[in-house]
Amino acid sequence: RVFLLLPVQTMGRSRAKGKPSTGGGGGGAAGGWGSAEHQEREAHNVTSLERRLTKRKKKKRRLDTDEDGNLNTYKRTALSHDTADKIDAGKLRLHITKTKRAVETERERLRAWDDVEERKRAAEEERKRREEAAAAERASGGNPQKKRKGRAGPETWKLRGAARPAWEVYDFDTRYVDPHLKEHEEARAKASRVRNLLSLYRGRFGEMKNDEDEADGDSEDAQRTTDYPPQPYCRNFLALLMQLGHLCVEFKKFKMAREAFLEVMELEGTGEDSVVVTTARSRLMRMYLEANRPDSARRLWERLPHDKSAWLRYSAALIEYVSWRLLEEEGSSRSSAEDLLCMAIAASPFCAYNIAFHGTFARVVEYGDELEDEEPGSLQEAIEYTHSEQMGSWLGTEGAVEWMQGVVLRLLNSGRSAIKSDAAEEARTQLQSWEALLGRIEEDFEASEKDKKEETGGTADGGESEEENNDSEEYNPEEPDLLMYTGMFRTAMDMLTDAGELLRVVEVSSDGEEDNENGDEKVEVESRGDAKQQDGDDSDESGESE
Repeated sequence: RVFLLLPVQTMGRSRAKGKPSTGGGGGGAAGGWGSAEHQEREAHNVTSLERRLTKRKKKKRRLDTDEDGNLNTYKRTALSHDTADKIDAGKLRLHITKTKRAVETERERLRAWDDVEERKRAAEEERKRREEAAAAERASGGNPQKKRKGRAGPETWKLRGAARPAWEVYDFDTRYVDPHLKEHEEARAKASRVRNLLSLYRGRFGEMKNDEDEADGDSEDAQRTTDYPPQPYCRNFLALLMQLGHLCVEFKKFKMAREAFLEVMELEGTGEDSVVVTTARSRLMRMYLEANRPDSARRLWERLPHDKSAWLRYSAALIEYVSWRLLEEEGSSRSSAEDLLCMAIAASPFCAYNIAFHGTFARVVEYGDELEDEEPGSLQEAIEYTHSEQMGSWLGTEGAVEWMQGVVLRLLNSGRSAIKSDAAEEARTQLQSWEALLGRIEEDFEASEKDKKEETGGTADGGESEEENNDSEEYNPEEPDLLMYTGMFRTAMDMLTDAGELLRVVEVSSDGEEDNENGDEKVEVESRGDAKQQDGDDSDESGESE
């Protein structure tokens, strides 16, 4: 038999070999989206945008400028999927999520703290660290030959299945250990060891055992307070909460930031003897002022009456001044505002001079933006405060700086009965001894620098070698130059003294303590030097000015 192979005609239109189908016809496959179609579509979008811009110009709906750069920027923004702000917001949201997970993980760890497991974990981390250090050393060429280990002996073998000995399988053997009973006993032992550090050390998370406590470990007081929270785990948890609060403030999630800062405050403690290692209090006060929550700020400083931070004390004085002078709220008076201001001046007199004579200090004191989270009551904290957004609050409040200046001058030059406040005498003493305070700060700084040099070592004659001297002269950007700030502050105070600004006498005329609290202030300014010259000479010149 002979079979003939004849061509069979398929359904649909025929097409040339190698030519893709356009989607028409019977069973032909549809073609893909090529670069030509993509460029055509993009050109169509650009044309549509140009047509819209032309219509806007005809209707006098202009953009910022009529330049071509603005047109290209508008087209790129409209055609792009994510702008720079959206990308930054997405990154910030990712960081917040990661930090929240880290906080929850550390929280569960502190709630079920087991000293035995923590020692095992620390040993495992130390072993991994050594292995990584050894691997890095071999990679750098220090020891390229990896030491070969010998073959492990039979005592290290782990038998599986039928190769296991009988005492591991059968319960009739005296050496048999029931895995379920063993696990139950381990669980009971762990339950007896587990401690909840969040409740056990609440209010003491910042405490740490130092060398003095170890030296005095035999005393009665030391034995009573030897139970310290495990560090640095507790402080690391505080650091995670602070990081979460900062990220939420930047993302404008004030509720979540408030919860994080309040938890840090509760764990550190709000008592006078509490060890404070974070800036949760000041950051919370700054957030309240930024969000315009004076009631929350008032509850915060009433909760912390012993805090010496300028962020709390001067913010309290400013809010009380606004409540008394501008809003005229019930319960606020001149005496209450001056009382809070005197407490703030007693805590940080440098900040009072900076705010009262801000014009002079702004021309002299520089590099205040480089300071961050300084010690409460220090000169650096005062400069940091006056270079932050809080100074804008003082300058933006009507009459606030003038009120501050008047109180400072009344404390300096008026009698002891000028301001009726319990903290007035302490505030006057701090204002008058500003030069002694600066000298003490400089002496402490020089003594600490001398101790550092002695620890690093010097030459035999007590001096430093040439190489160590060169190293000490190198600038360390992480440490602020304290002597520079003290010199700038002293220069500003000398300028005020030469101009006679600190010798003015300010008196407030009032008929009663409460009747004239909201009245105007009658200010009389008199120069002490001119008054003394007038008493000694019979000249007709007067040293009084109004």
